[in-house]
Amino acid sequence: MSEAPPELHLNPAQERRWFRTWNLAIILLFVVCGSILCGILWQTKRTQRLQQHQVMEATVPDPGVTAADTTGPTGAPVKVGLYLERIPELSVKDMTWTAVFDVWFRWTGADLNPAAAMVVMEGSIESKEKLAEVQEGGEHYERYRVVAKITKVFPVLRFPLDEHLLTLAVENGELGRNRMLFVPDTESSSISSRVAVPGYHIAGWSILEKPHSYKSTRGDPRLAPGSKSTHSQLRMGIFLERGNWGLYLKMFQGLFIAVVISLLAFFIKPTDLDPRFGLGLGALFAAVANSYLVGTFVPDTGELTMADLVNMIGIFTILVTLVESTVSLYLYDHRDEKALSRRLDQVSFKLILAGFVLLNVVLAIAAGL
Repeated sequence: MSEAPPELHLNPAQERRWFRTWNLAIILLFVVCGSILCGILWQTKRTQRLQQHQVMEATVPDPGVTAADTTGPTGAPVKVGLYLERIPELSVKDMTWTAVFDVWFRWTGADLNPAAAMVVMEGSIESKEKLAEVQEGGEHYERYRVVAKITKVFPVLRFPLDEHLLTLAVENGELGRNRMLFVPDTESSSISSRVAVPGYHIAGWSILEKPHSYKSTRGDPRLAPGSKSTHSQLRMGIFLERGNWGLYLKMFQGLFIAVVISLLAFFIKPTDLDPRFGLGLGALFAAVANSYLVGTFVPDTGELTMADLVNMIGIFTILVTLVESTVSLYLYDHRDEKALSRRLDQVSFKLILAGFVLLNVVLAIAAGL
């Protein structure tokens, strides 16, 4: 049998075209991925901040809920204030947070009892203790210490560079807005300096009164069929932001090291198969393990978070290094293009490392700023 003819070496013009194609492919992969992911995060951040503004704007309906009916007359004014004492617990994964706060009521007349049917919206009152009561003529004042556990679906797409609006809202479950109107005590309401949430800092707060309508009369015989039951709601908003990138770096330091280890394979001869491919495979397993670890921080909603995207980028980058090692081995061993193989390794190391670093930096800026 005659031997197969040796494969021809690439001429300089072919080498230049081959390298331009390879470099362009690597650059396009990172640019396209970065553009899509950064666009998603930026739009999410913009939408979230718009919704936060709507929630804490007295004249703007809350996003995605029944518009309040404000056409009817308002009832007797009751001045209400809130003082947030502590946030002893907040869990993004469990979608709950606990507030310890003082709430007080000041009103005129004996026909009102605003604290009797007080409810905390989207939560339950675990304890309520009367701390003070004053009656002077027709003036009434009552103050209570309340512990409430509140349910909140935290938006997690930007996690771990996320920000949140905690809303502490109280209303009277019995008396509608046509019989009692909450007037926020903006002068005395505040939050304590002891309020702290690990991993976040308090970026600000505000308080307002907002009408809240239910889609049903809930069987109240005092309301006409088909009408809305509208109540006066006092709402305090606490804005939380990540103070720094500490959690981000702690979560992904293992992933970043794994990617660097996979890139070190480019300094190993392609025919040394065990170390050349073993580094990439080991890094791939480490990246997959890191993705499972990140999943323990957020609820199982099926929504991809920024943390998932960073892990996907890391796994994708490691996969690209394995593809490059395969191509380099082909050039080195089958085509006997040893110089071209070494050049491919050198150029790919710089391009992939730069693309990975820049993509992660841009992604973090798009999510966090």
